[in-house]
Amino acid sequence: MIQKSAVIAAILQTLRAEFETYVATSKQARSTGNDTQTKAEGKYDTRSIEENYLADGMAKHALAARQSFDAIAAIPVVDFTSTTPISLGALIELAFPTETLWFFLAPAAGGLELDVNGRTITVLSPDSPLGLQLKDRRQGDSTLQPKTKILRVL
Repeated sequence: MIQKSAVIAAILQTLRAEFETYVATSKQARSTGNDTQTKAEGKYDTRSIEENYLADGMAKHALAARQSFDAIAAIPVVDFTSTTPISLGALIELAFPTETLWFFLAPAAGGLELDVNGRTITVLSPDSPLGLQLKDRRQGDSTLQPKTKILRVL
């Protein structure tokens, strides 16, 4: 059985690692961009500018990872029953025509896939096409596109 707390912990650990990687990369690029070795040697030498653009981009990714971390950490842990409507924080098992997949409905980090206890869990945004169809449905309900049946909601 998958524990929701393990799924949330895995998501937060992944986002924390992404944040740290982006921060380190941004600092390195900024340092390189401001180093005397990358000082422009002519009007067409743009190494310093490019490194600083890279640093800015990595800093924006770091901010997004931090905001995703904060949003997911703030989700109240709710125990869903077969009659509880699906909302943020739901761990959902869906039966597709050819396979069964697990999703975690979260306000951020949509598309993130992680392995938790040997099962692949995909973080699903409530604004995604599938997320919109699942909102307020219950265990036993179906979706049309894609065709799925909600097996379990934890």
